[in-house]
Amino acid sequence: MDSFRSAQKAVIQFLRAEGEFPSQIYRRMKEVYGRQCLARCTIFRWCQRYEAGRVNIKDNVTNSAAILAVDELMRQDRHM
Repeated sequence: MDSFRSAQKAVIQFLRAEGEFPSQIYRRMKEVYGRQCLARCTIFRWCQRYEAGRVNIKDNVTNSAAILAVDELMRQDRHM
């Protein structure tokens, strides 16, 4: 799933670099990807990121890994 999302983000980046507006990008991607298409708000958010100079299509690393580690520790030791 992540590679599919990354592929769509690359399409967004390319179309935005060509000057397509976010609404046009969404419409075109919806025609191609159908139900698998990223949400409209996600496409608009990635357009803003690319306009701000972002070049990486991968999501930023979040603290979710740390949260999962804490959850696992709590499952192991219920006295916490």
